[in-house]
Amino acid sequence: MDMRWDDLRYLLAVARQGSLAGAARELRVDATTVGRRLEALEKALGTRLVLRGARTLALTEGAEAVVARARQMEDSLRALHATVAADARTVGTVRLSATEYLGHALLAPGLADLHARHPGLDVELVVGSEVADLQRGDADLALRLAPPRGDALVVRKVAEMAFAMYASRGYLRRRGAPRPGDFHGHAVLAYRAGLTSGAESDELNRLTAGARRLLLSNSSPVLREAAAAGLGVALLPCLSGERDSRLTRVGAGVLAKRSLWLVVHKDLQRTPRVRAVSDWVAELCKRERAGLAGTAGATE
Repeated sequence: MDMRWDDLRYLLAVARQGSLAGAARELRVDATTVGRRLEALEKALGTRLVLRGARTLALTEGAEAVVARARQMEDSLRALHATVAADARTVGTVRLSATEYLGHALLAPGLADLHARHPGLDVELVVGSEVADLQRGDADLALRLAPPRGDALVVRKVAEMAFAMYASRGYLRRRGAPRPGDFHGHAVLAYRAGLTSGAESDELNRLTAGARRLLLSNSSPVLREAAAAGLGVALLPCLSGERDSRLTRVGAGVLAKRSLWLVVHKDLQRTPRVRAVSDWVAELCKRERAGLAGTAGATE
């Protein structure tokens, strides 16, 4: 069957207009061209589609079924065109995956700036400890503490994120400041096993020897609030601890640093809407570099 979509456009125009002349005006061609294309379509389908009268055309019963399917195709093509047009502009939805802490402390406060730059963008911010599979399409972008593997992924380092120990002033007045390597009589609030790197975990164990692990959690906000309530000394990202006026850093230095990675599927990296969010995340990390690295105070 040698049928062309373009010929179906002529049939749809005839169905809408009811005449060769009307279809010709709609398609901006002459009536002879409309007639010729209809004949070509009839030949390709092997059936009569129109009954020609003196001034009008009537569709055959078979043509009605063809027109119904052709309208569906036309609607699908319009939707496809709209999608492609949207992808060529910074409009649409971008799904961004991050840890709960990064979503809460870093990304969410900056979303107003992103929307001001690109009013047509919508963001689906998915947070949690579960790693989104970008190769499977779980997200368009991800901000991670560990670089993923995969030939389909483009990965770039955007910052260093430091961790330190924090406690409330009330806790330190009651218990005193713990000494590195001797945390006897103190309570430690830390991440559950598997959520910190080997080096970070080893350093935490060394510095807090003798402490009671009073609370383990997979949530930075949970650890921060528990520390602010005076429950113990918490391991927190410096950006979180320094921003909270209820907390003070225990010790002068940072406990450990982790690289922060921005990940995108290579098939999406040049899509305008995804590129716009990717650039914004990278700029945000650069702007907050000192706070993330624990080398400067940060304010709300």
